[in-house]
Amino acid sequence: MKITFKLLIVLACFFSACSEKENNSLLSPREGENIKEKDWQYEEWSPTELFSDTLSENYNTQILILHSDSLITERWFKTIGVKPFAEYKVSGYIKTVNVAGESKEAGAGFRLGKFDFKGDTIFKGSTNWTKVEMEFSTEMDDSFILELILGKGGKAKGKVYFDNLRLEELSADDLNPTVKIEPEKKLEPMSPYIYGQFIEHMGKSIYGGMWAEMLEDRKFYYIPGTPKSPWYASLDPSEVGIDSSYSYSQGKLPVIQVEKKINLNQDNLSLESGENYVGRVVFKGEGINEVIISLNGNKKSFVIDQEIGFQKIPFEFSAESDTKTGSLEFNFIGTGELTLAAVSLMPATNIKGYRPEVINLMKELNSSIYRWPGGNFVSGYDWKDGIGDPDKRPTRFERAWNGLEYNDVGIHEFMQLCEILEAEANIAVNTGLGTAQLAANEVEYINGARHTEMGKWRARNGRPDPYNVKLWAVGNEMFGDWQLGHMPIEEYVEKHNKVVKAMWDIDPDIELIAVGYPGMWNDMMYENCSENMTYISEHFYKQDWHAGGLLTHVNQMPEIIKEVAEEHRRARREIPSIKEKNIKIAMDEWNYWYGPHVYGLLGTRYFLRDALGIAAGLNEFSRQSDIYYMANYAQTVNVIGAIKTTKTEAWLEGTGLVLKLYRKEFGTQPVELSGNPQPLDVAATITENGEFLTISVVNATHKDQVLEIEEAANTLRNTGTSYIISGENDMVYNDDDNPERIKITEAEIQISENKLDIPRESAGIYKFSLIENSYEN
Repeated sequence: MKITFKLLIVLACFFSACSEKENNSLLSPREGENIKEKDWQYEEWSPTELFSDTLSENYNTQILILHSDSLITERWFKTIGVKPFAEYKVSGYIKTVNVAGESKEAGAGFRLGKFDFKGDTIFKGSTNWTKVEMEFSTEMDDSFILELILGKGGKAKGKVYFDNLRLEELSADDLNPTVKIEPEKKLEPMSPYIYGQFIEHMGKSIYGGMWAEMLEDRKFYYIPGTPKSPWYASLDPSEVGIDSSYSYSQGKLPVIQVEKKINLNQDNLSLESGENYVGRVVFKGEGINEVIISLNGNKKSFVIDQEIGFQKIPFEFSAESDTKTGSLEFNFIGTGELTLAAVSLMPATNIKGYRPEVINLMKELNSSIYRWPGGNFVSGYDWKDGIGDPDKRPTRFERAWNGLEYNDVGIHEFMQLCEILEAEANIAVNTGLGTAQLAANEVEYINGARHTEMGKWRARNGRPDPYNVKLWAVGNEMFGDWQLGHMPIEEYVEKHNKVVKAMWDIDPDIELIAVGYPGMWNDMMYENCSENMTYISEHFYKQDWHAGGLLTHVNQMPEIIKEVAEEHRRARREIPSIKEKNIKIAMDEWNYWYGPHVYGLLGTRYFLRDALGIAAGLNEFSRQSDIYYMANYAQTVNVIGAIKTTKTEAWLEGTGLVLKLYRKEFGTQPVELSGNPQPLDVAATITENGEFLTISVVNATHKDQVLEIEEAANTLRNTGTSYIISGENDMVYNDDDNPERIKITEAEIQISENKLDIPRESAGIYKFSLIENSYEN
């Protein structure tokens, strides 16, 4: 059905002018300008748009028209800056022609983003021009979205006109941030697991991120020389056979008929001068006499032993110069049949297969616990694919993220990572396509004694002693239809209980995290599974969809963390079976997720404003320390990561700097804080040794602030240390060219007349010695 949208040019004024009462129109009186060049945005359902230059006869402003002859939900919307803790009124005129909705509640009208407002009305049918006045309070936000909608309350069709939109400031609080800190009034100590991290098998999180392997498709999932393969080959791909006998590998292997010589190479390798590179090639060559291996022209020759089947030839090279276009090349010489199994190339400096520069940054994060292997990935993962000889493990096409899973990093490699980092493991089991038996076997493989069936298998793979992993996640986001194996909650509670029983039958001492999601899902999990969980998970990701103001953007984090906590407190009040259980929340995925994907799949770039939001989130976790057991920043490397990498470099994002700083300097014992800190976000803790009070302050405004600390002279030494994370502005970011645009600055600081200077656009920890006997230990 044909749909037509008509815009009689609507233009936005810059908000600083709009907020003035003498010039508060949100529509421009000028003709001939394209709305796309202004602040109004159009969320289109159809690409058809028609512009004209008609002005309103009544107000000399341009009119917006939305028109559709089929049921839709369409809107124009504009981000508008406002003052926090202020009262505003938006007014505008609306006219409708034959507007009909899919339900009685559907029609046309206005929205103010997330804000509730007085004067909320839905218009249907045909109406004359009607003035609508909408009053709202901004609270902690410094921006909002004005939305003009056809399809409010449900899909609708017809024509709707909007005209003479205006904004008026009614009142605004005079903000003078003041707090009173009471060290003697302690909250529950923060769990060390609040500084958890999350690793998932996707994008460049592991392969191309923390793992040191330099080659793609190293076990030849794609036939060399075909378009999807990274391997170039001097052969006709259509003549390559497949060995699917699994006599050597769990994967299918390419079989090539060689006449004198076959060339195989992979390009675009980043090499550094003087660096040593170690590798291996695994193949069977019947009639192949010699293989010549070269790295960027540096050649080595190896004679082939004809009497053995598959053989593994190790090699080592030193790079003679820096390059981003290096090449690893193999020439197999002879006449006969060549079966390729695997190739590997890593810098010799790798740490048990991991990149040392990434490991060093992970050590700086000093995370207490790592969640692995997913994420959506786990719902299609068979853990048995990731054990044994890495060259014999299969490459799988994994359906969660539509990529190749090389299975080079499995249980043993992950546990080695945790040992390197001195962190605990939180392992997720597959409750999507997986079974209770698969989960039980995994628990036994990881935690079982040597004499058990799985324990014997683990010992054969090089680890006689159990790993004794305590914390396990029972599935991931099974409430979502994007999850492999998703099922209705009525079915899932039964599967959850079955999986948990099987896991606890193997190891009754492990702690289990159930899949949670606010609302009915949580209620059903609590009502049916409370005896079969230790904790319950929640996830959230915040975007930049909430009007774009810095304070609004940052405040999303503490706001949602508090909302989730209140959701579970509600459940505790309303569901008798959990009132006394104190099932705490494992927020095992949390982050922003909206920026440009510069570093591969979901390789989101983060800005200073995101770092401030993460700091505000940690403040809120300290305030909600009674109900949060764990929080896993998602994820560690590249994929929405705190660490970003190129092929040879690694650095911390601003978000990573926050996690590093707060883990090191923020106290572990939250204390009560009262007053009116707005527009700042303030939290206070005492360090583990009891000697220092740390005050975390996030200033998500564009001007310096002064924080008054009541009676500070009675509690704190007036001289302390500040650790400030900031940058040139809230949209700067770190990258490989400028890894310190956002950085931590340490300096001595003083409290003068109970006041502390707080720089604009910053997250800071202000650390002071406590005056002896100022509170009871």
